[in-house]
Amino acid sequence: MQAFIDENTVRGIMVVAAVADPSALEHARRTLAGLRMKGQERIHFKSERDSRRRAICSALVTLDVQVRVYHAAGLTPKLGRPRCLETLVGDLAELPISRLVLEQDDSTVKSDRRVLFEAAGKHGIREQLTYHHLRAKQEPMLWIPDAVAWCLAKGGEWPDRVRPLITKTVTVR
Repeated sequence: MQAFIDENTVRGIMVVAAVADPSALEHARRTLAGLRMKGQERIHFKSERDSRRRAICSALVTLDVQVRVYHAAGLTPKLGRPRCLETLVGDLAELPISRLVLEQDDSTVKSDRRVLFEAAGKHGIREQLTYHHLRAKQEPMLWIPDAVAWCLAKGGEWPDRVRPLITKTVTVR
């Protein structure tokens, strides 16, 4: 299994992981790439029109992907992100997880690597788990947690549009 991770910092911090079996990745990436507009490097939900958001959500829920949400509403991103990542690694340790890909934010890479190294050791998966930071334009699977995090943070009709993807929600303190 592989997990693709992004965050939203609208209300505290929410870390979202899209988890997929490697056999499902080719189809998912092809579907996601097909959703881009001409000239668009990536799908970034905050920049899309509502009609496009609806179409993208409709496509996302057809993919063989499970989404896990880790929300630390009462914590700042600086405190909440490490706690969310540690909790996420603990949960994913129950799966045959082999790879994490996080959307690259240069300000968090060093801290993320330390947190992931410690969490992988704590949960006994250090030998099997690799983790990478990539830009969203490099990995279409990162567009899924971006979309889900945006929808959950936005409220209104949007959480219902991605709810079929969500298999777990954890409140992190």
